[in-house]
Amino acid sequence: MPLTVTTPEDLLACVPICLGFVPEASVVMLSMPAGAGPHARVDLPPGADVAELAECLVRPAVQHRVGGVVLCLYTDLPDAPAVADQLLESFTTGGVEVIQLIAADGRCWLPMLPQQRGGPPREYDVHSHPLLVRAVVEGRVVLSSRRELEASVQSDPDAVRQVAEALQRVAPPDPGWVRETLTRHVRAGTSPGPAELARLVCSVLDPACRDAAWGWVRRDEARRHAELWLAVVRATPAPFLAAPAAVLALLAWLSGDGALAWCALDRARETGVRCTLADLVEDLLNGAVSPMQWRPVV
Repeated sequence: MPLTVTTPEDLLACVPICLGFVPEASVVMLSMPAGAGPHARVDLPPGADVAELAECLVRPAVQHRVGGVVLCLYTDLPDAPAVADQLLESFTTGGVEVIQLIAADGRCWLPMLPQQRGGPPREYDVHSHPLLVRAVVEGRVVLSSRRELEASVQSDPDAVRQVAEALQRVAPPDPGWVRETLTRHVRAGTSPGPAELARLVCSVLDPACRDAAWGWVRRDEARRHAELWLAVVRATPAPFLAAPAAVLALLAWLSGDGALAWCALDRARETGVRCTLADLVEDLLNGAVSPMQWRPVV
């Protein structure tokens, strides 16, 4: 979806479209020009070490040779200048130009580049902005917060119960069946029933079947596969969760949804079960590896 940004209000509407949710207490980096590098968001907790936080953004910008970035600082406006000064220092030291830097608190925004400071806060309403309205009309899901995104990967008790019952009579793992089943449902836009969900859950415990769940997926179909595996994760009993959540994380990364990938990784890690695919996705995210480099491997 091409986006034309001409005003700070446009920019504040563009951020949740890129992230999939409206950020809070965060620093968001958008690489410029479009497609030049990664977009990223980091938490800004109270008392944060801004220098360390800024390094998490500067490192991938330098790695991908991004010439300029736009920064949006989501915090209380009285606290914004001190944080903005540290961000500017870190990006300048890293050789990355900060083209624009604004601070926003959900109701008002202020420019934070030194030459632009001064004047009263400007009001904005991201939810009614034409860019966001257009994105929703075109099928983009934009959640109200990251907490809502985290909730989207939590278990559905009824679905978990049905899958747990179906696990008692599940067929053996079969990589060919995994690929055929996923292809059929993605093409038809349908969701697996409890019996198929149970077999998928059991199948991806086997490394060959797990590879068959993602290794052949193309970037242009990754979003539909991620939506299917989101349903799988929500229906998976806790003891089996690590592998399905790791598959979801990989497919979310491949579709360009890093926020969903991190949420899926959190679910995989909370089980305490080691999964090598989860380790791989974590490396991809920490290294700001672009999904544009992806080539199907199976």
